[in-house]
Amino acid sequence: MSKGDRLFELVQSLELNEKRYFKLQASLQKKDSNLARLFDYYSESKGFDEEELRVRFEGEKFLDQLAVTQNHLYESILKAMRLYHLKRTVEFRLYGMIQDVQFLYEKGLVEQAHGLLKNVRKMAVKNDSFQVILLVLEWESRFLSEEFYIDKDESDIDNTSEEYYEILGSLQNEREYSDLQSKIFNNYYKIGIERRNEDYKTNDQIVNQFALKDPSRALTFRSKCCFLNIHAQYNKINGNWQEAYRYRLELLNLVEEKFGTAYSRSIVQSYFVALNNLIPICVKLHKWDEVEELIDKLESIEEKSLKSHFSDEIGSRIFLQTSIAKLALYTRLGNREKGLELVGRIRDIQEKIDGYHRKYVVLHLYFNVSYFLFSIGEYSRSLRWLNMILNDTAINSVEDLHASTRLMTMILQFELGRSEMLEYLARSTYRYLNKLEGLYAFEEIMLSFMKKFSKNDLLRQDKEIFTKLKSDLLSVKYEPGERNALSTLDLISWVESKISEQPLHELLKAKNYAKD
Repeated sequence: MSKGDRLFELVQSLELNEKRYFKLQASLQKKDSNLARLFDYYSESKGFDEEELRVRFEGEKFLDQLAVTQNHLYESILKAMRLYHLKRTVEFRLYGMIQDVQFLYEKGLVEQAHGLLKNVRKMAVKNDSFQVILLVLEWESRFLSEEFYIDKDESDIDNTSEEYYEILGSLQNEREYSDLQSKIFNNYYKIGIERRNEDYKTNDQIVNQFALKDPSRALTFRSKCCFLNIHAQYNKINGNWQEAYRYRLELLNLVEEKFGTAYSRSIVQSYFVALNNLIPICVKLHKWDEVEELIDKLESIEEKSLKSHFSDEIGSRIFLQTSIAKLALYTRLGNREKGLELVGRIRDIQEKIDGYHRKYVVLHLYFNVSYFLFSIGEYSRSLRWLNMILNDTAINSVEDLHASTRLMTMILQFELGRSEMLEYLARSTYRYLNKLEGLYAFEEIMLSFMKKFSKNDLLRQDKEIFTKLKSDLLSVKYEPGERNALSTLDLISWVESKISEQPLHELLKAKNYAKD
């Protein structure tokens, strides 16, 4: 990545208040006026183009050493952001205070340094900042020797040492649980819901680790969160939805209690994740009132957080994830009006959404838009959203979504009466799915079903063929991985709508309210 591209990404990532703060700092440095002008250029640009930049600033001396100026601007932004966030986050503040302790100590103001260190310790303990506590203990040991151990004995040295090793133990405990969590989510996210059985055996090996047998072994808040998150994810992967719900709810209660007493950016982030991860499980279990309550909590995070702890990034994630949750809810409850209103809002800001860096989230949002439109019979519009997914290179890294998108494309072409395309789509989908080390039984059933219509479109008038399809799908046994596609695409309800000649959204509404 070039220096210009790197700088462009940094400037574009800044929030409005961060940009304003940098401009203020730059204005105080008159000799660096070029930095402010160059910063404005990067802030207003749609992308970095060195040729365009040189035309814009033609005749300016700094162009003779553009790379040096770009580096200077990059470093100046980072320096300004350190100062800006010093007062906004506990983590930045604590490390800043440690630097103040060092400054006072080097000036010979040992008593003042010692007094400030006590405040650092108090704040670090309150926020479980174990790395900072280790630094505090290092300084306390230095002060003991600086004061020649006056009024101290071996027990004071031992106490400091014991606390040091206790903190190291807490950090090691967090590292152990964090590593286990990373491993199970690595299996989940690297290519979506993986299809290879050996990957699920790996998950079994992870969850059978001794550390995950007893919740009391998780010693810290972060360790406890990891413990619950691992078990929730493992049960979700294996289709044990009630157990997944139990662990996710316990995790939310743990984080929610912390959110109400210790505000920081990391806690706001944890609260968002805990709420968001519970929603799909509640959808699966038809806990509709709970889904709406969780969405309300997500949308109220900003007003319940300190302004300094809420970022544009969290705001974007809340909008995208609540939109996904609402569309899932509106689809399953047949709420046509609210769904269309939300799709309209998404369409209005689609250019902004396309630029969001978490492509996994964006693609899932577009799939849910497509699935909602499909459920209300807007097949052409639904297909356009699906094509946006298929045309995005990021789809290649998400197996479960890619597979579901291909199946949906076939169904939409079927609904649009384009039977001549089904043979080709079935073959290309087969080749893709077969590369994933084998098709699931329900995929083979659907592909075989679609191929029949490419040769005889009149079959769509025969309800018996749909009755047979329903029977075949209901006979499919559960496999790890397969449940994600089946829970995303309610194929059974679609087939039932063909048999009963009832609009899909009305059938879904009747079925899901009946299960409420």
